Amino acid sequence: MSNNLYARAECGCGAIALLVAGEPEAVDPRLRLAWWPETALQLTQGADWLELTDERRGEHRLLVESCRRCGDRLMVSREGWVETTLEWVERLGLEVSTLSASDALRESFGHARPVD
Repeated sequence: MSNNLYARAECGCGAIALLVAGEPEAVDPRLRLAWWPETALQLTQGADWLELTDERRGEHRLLVESCRRCGDRLMVSREGWVETTLEWVERLGLEVSTLSASDALRESFGHARPVD
């Protein structure tokens, strides 16, 4: 559900809910990913179900947040930024303008530069 300023979405089983302010700072339609400032997302329900794991993508260390109950991967965090899938953006009911992700932001999450 979205009112253009804030949107709320739940994981697949409904145990965890997130509140998001605004739209993503950048999106990459090819990777089906969106990047948000860390301050734009807030956990509003289900802290007990949240599982935190470390992941490495090349030299980059990331924090993965997922639901222990249904396994839904909610977000990946790194240095003030949060990565979500575009599926989550759609679940939030947001219409995302085509903001392109910078190569630096994409690479900070361990993704290769896009090939045209």
